[in-house]
Amino acid sequence: MATLIRRANREDSRETADVFLASRATMTYLPRIHTDDSTREFIAHVVHDLETFVAVRNERIVGFAALKGGWLDHLYVHPSRFDTKTGTKLFQEVTFQRPEGFQFWVFQQNAGARRFYERHGCALVRLTDGSRNEERVPDALYVWPATRIPEE
Repeated sequence: MATLIRRANREDSRETADVFLASRATMTYLPRIHTDDSTREFIAHVVHDLETFVAVRNERIVGFAALKGGWLDHLYVHPSRFDTKTGTKLFQEVTFQRPEGFQFWVFQQNAGARRFYERHGCALVRLTDGSRNEERVPDALYVWPATRIPEE
């Protein structure tokens, strides 16, 4: 069965949070600063208030992407779907939704995500020490397409 991308609805919050929690669990360099319950509340807000798309396979949500204006706020794939083109399908949806371009942050230590984005035509704009994100982990600002000038 193929993976389909569709707009998220309120009922998708729980499964979307499951994807977020499972994916973030693989990022062992991140401090755990929120409980699972508070994370689920946060993801419910993302699904409800942002322009969120989910990847669905076998009637289960296996990934999601959330847009807010010219920003890609989230793109997460369940670890069971890493390296299966699920992320590519979500990224293609994002580029379809924002053909003029967008920007986003990635943790510097997330080498797999950084390679993924660079393969998909994104450009690194700057590296930071992480003092402005809640995790306090060094991050990287990217833009798509690579020729886009980021907003300050």
